[in-house]
Amino acid sequence: TTLEEEKLSHEMVVKVIYQPQAVFRVRSVTRCASSMQGHSGAILHVHFSADGKRLASGGGDGTVRLWDMLTSTPLKTLKGHKNWVMAVAWAPDGSFLISGDSKGEIRVWDGETGAARGKPLRGHKDYISSLAWEPYHNAEDCRRVCSGSKDAGVRVWDISTKKCLLSMSGHTKGVTS
Repeated sequence: TTLEEEKLSHEMVVKVIYQPQAVFRVRSVTRCASSMQGHSGAILHVHFSADGKRLASGGGDGTVRLWDMLTSTPLKTLKGHKNWVMAVAWAPDGSFLISGDSKGEIRVWDGETGAARGKPLRGHKDYISSLAWEPYHNAEDCRRVCSGSKDAGVRVWDISTKKCLLSMSGHTKGVTS
């Protein structure tokens, strides 16, 4: 049935009656609940894992740090970049983590152990500004990742073969997101 058939108005006022269920006043959180020390330089990018249990941070000290979000404690420090880590991204299933630095190098890390997975991906001529994985519902094996750079290029990589599958260079300015 339709509104017209039921002879109901599109603009009907509904009176809502409520009763407070708590005897105390609930206030919004307006302060930091936790602080995590670790990087010796600026933190340039952060990314939650899909399950929300881990956080990856990339810093000006050239490291990627993995954090346990339940306890606010550091899990691992991933070393391999020689320059500022500008972007990090977890694979949709958490099996991999990728990071890109200020010299255009992309590293692939094991999501559980933090170990480097092969040699870095190289091809960009300037810093990596963004990283994104192919959506999980399109590819459950989590092999393809996209990188954007200040060099105005976007590249799609296969992390298993360490090859660039596609290079898009039509942008006139750097890719920032």
